[in-house]
Amino acid sequence: MIEPILKALHQRPDTHMIAIAGIPGSGKSTLAREIASRIPSAVVLPMDGYHLPRAKLSPSDLARRGAPHTFDPVSLRRDLASLKELKTGSFPAFDHAVKDPEPDAIRVTRRHRLVIVEGLYLLLGAWNLTPLFDLTLFVDCDLDKAMARVARRHVVSGIATDSGDAQRRIASNDRLNAMIILEDGCRERADHVLS
Repeated sequence: MIEPILKALHQRPDTHMIAIAGIPGSGKSTLAREIASRIPSAVVLPMDGYHLPRAKLSPSDLARRGAPHTFDPVSLRRDLASLKELKTGSFPAFDHAVKDPEPDAIRVTRRHRLVIVEGLYLLLGAWNLTPLFDLTLFVDCDLDKAMARVARRHVVSGIATDSGDAQRRIASNDRLNAMIILEDGCRERADHVLS
């Protein structure tokens, strides 16, 4: 999967900022890390840093955390637009221990010749982020296969107590988020679809 991306980047040496989108469990983070490992001047910028803090979410929003309305797309767009112009900036990460964003945890400098932004909703039509990227990628994955990965991840990370709990969380949240992405046309909006 990575070779076509490296070829596309080689053909477009002026590329500075790329987006990697896809449904939950599709392999976005893994792909982003793999690209960064092959390009020493690259940095990965996860969209997860733009989760709204838990303190700002209602109980029903907390149950749907990870849905588009539980992120801050306005700040994400502002920060990416600034990065596109200045080629530098400070960005939040997501602290999994406290389950909230960690401000200014990722620093992008001019020595970073490639910024790999990865996240679920980067190609969502309403968010209008696509014009900010030099190259957009969508990681295509069978929905059931992706949800099985998410279920394992929920149990391993302690989000779910067991596989039954993981399946309930997926049915009430992760699968719904995947359908938002697929029905919005994010796959069709990408420059390249990877499977």
